[in-house]
Amino acid sequence: MITAARLLLLVLGAACCHYAGAADVPRLKPGLWEMRVQSSAAGTASALPSTVCVGAMPEAQRRLEAANIQSRCSKYESRELGGKWVVDAVCSARGHTLTKHTVTALNGDSFHEENSAPQGSMTSDGKWLGPCKAGQSPDTFK
Repeated sequence: MITAARLLLLVLGAACCHYAGAADVPRLKPGLWEMRVQSSAAGTASALPSTVCVGAMPEAQRRLEAANIQSRCSKYESRELGGKWVVDAVCSARGHTLTKHTVTALNGDSFHEENSAPQGSMTSDGKWLGPCKAGQSPDTFK
């Protein structure tokens, strides 16, 4: 089962992890985020609910996620380029090899990400709305 946190990692791969020696990619601000996703495969329909409560990712968890990704990737390069974060990766997932190029602009209360792969492209946009709603736990969709 894919959790909200893992889904966010897929959508925001460049924004959520980094490796030693790579550009230190900023993290999403904890709180309620409005998200919109467009895919060349799915048209303009969003695969995600409109909002997600994002929790703070502790450094230890961040390192574990990065190690998990690194163990599945034969190539993973991240770098900062003109205020944007660029990730080029070749990874295995569920028996398939995925090649991905991601460019992310994260500016405190908003982000824009463009993913391109041989299978198609995806654009994600997000806007911080404020603190999560009362009773809403981090990494849950509404």
